[in-house]
Amino acid sequence: MEDKVIVEKCLNGDTDSFEVLVTKYKKLVYSIAIRFVRDPYIAEDITQDVFFKAYRKLDMYDTSMKFSAWIGRITHNTCIDNIRKNKNYSVVSSEDPIIEDTEKPVDEILIQKERKQWLDEQISLLKPGYKTPLMLFHQAGLSYEEIAKSMNVPLSIVKNRIYRARKMLKEKMAEYYMEEA
Repeated sequence: MEDKVIVEKCLNGDTDSFEVLVTKYKKLVYSIAIRFVRDPYIAEDITQDVFFKAYRKLDMYDTSMKFSAWIGRITHNTCIDNIRKNKNYSVVSSEDPIIEDTEKPVDEILIQKERKQWLDEQISLLKPGYKTPLMLFHQAGLSYEEIAKSMNVPLSIVKNRIYRARKMLKEKMAEYYMEEA
């Protein structure tokens, strides 16, 4: 069922249909939140808060844009608000266990995991103006136009910020691999 139809059902009193949107977008919302706050418990709280806000403001959803862009913008704003309120919280790193069976050697898996964690950390250190469009493009799969509309900025700004974010990450990666060698 299309998101617009689900939203219409919610607005017409079928509150249970909102659960479909929550199920569909909870991973996206959580992944944006965890990159901002780097604490799984705070990211869970933000995820719940985002869906609560989205439900309350559902009548403000512009059906000409993707729901993922709209919920991504709410997530971004909620994360920024959270960071402003809690400037002194400590970051807790969570370890993801390696669960999958693979034929790769264990040391190769650990190196790959370490590199991914390092990249995630570097992305989280980007300023929100760079991090948000980069994540909306690569994680949410939004187009530049959709990101511009959801962030309420010109298309050229979105293209520029994604380009600069990638360039910053590329420079950090070059430094990282020089240190590793």
